[in-house]
Amino acid sequence: MDITDFEITLRYDGLDAERHVIALDALGESLQGFSKIISTAAHFAVTQQYSKRSNVQTVRVCAKEARANCFSLYAVLDFVKQNQILSGSLGTLLGLLIPYIFAKNSQKSEEMKLLKDALDKAIVQLGNRDRETIDGLIGVIDKMAGDLRPSVRQAVSPVGYSCSRVSVSGSDGKYVSVDEADKEVIDRLDENEITGIQSFSVQISELDRLKGTAKVNFAHQDENERVPAVINDPLLEEQDNPYISAFSSRETVTIQAKATIKDGQIVKLNVFDIV
Repeated sequence: MDITDFEITLRYDGLDAERHVIALDALGESLQGFSKIISTAAHFAVTQQYSKRSNVQTVRVCAKEARANCFSLYAVLDFVKQNQILSGSLGTLLGLLIPYIFAKNSQKSEEMKLLKDALDKAIVQLGNRDRETIDGLIGVIDKMAGDLRPSVRQAVSPVGYSCSRVSVSGSDGKYVSVDEADKEVIDRLDENEITGIQSFSVQISELDRLKGTAKVNFAHQDENERVPAVINDPLLEEQDNPYISAFSSRETVTIQAKATIKDGQIVKLNVFDIV
């Protein structure tokens, strides 16, 4: 399949996009999310395998020129390896996989059920007749959709900030459209969810350099509400480092960390950097 054979449209509507512009920071984050979603879904469509690692996926997502249609970008699929899948089959599967990924993360159970039924039929059309194999592939799709939640959040990040809606379309029609109500659900944290890397303003109230552990207070919150942290930054091993300085001075610092959430509250931080 040639690189130009399959095109996907990413369209941003409302707010800044009405003037054919969009905030560059939000656009960059959105494109990173869409790239991960589309390449992962396309790799599955081609190979019927789920791979998290971009460097082993059979498909890359490449951007074409932006067009002043509100604000639209066009992406094409670049096949790293030769594949025999037909353009129609790829379009059918992507037209189901991408909406399913967004439906799961928007908690649209009825839409998910309909899409699962359609995916079941599409997998059969690819030659998979065994019920156990089909159910196994549906299970893989469901896990893939859940694992892609951080990328879905990235993809819709401009919504409510620089646009009011973002939609994804293929050559055969619209796959999915996300508005501010959908984004609110997507951004909601699940119980025991681990977030992506974020910035947190904290004070370090305890520090064990040998164990690589600490307790921190979030800025402008009760000093008694401390959260345990594991520091994964090699910088901590150095004799004089910013973590020790922050602990000694009790100054507020910014850290880069993943947060573990339970019942809507942060219960643990995995720290990777200090600013």
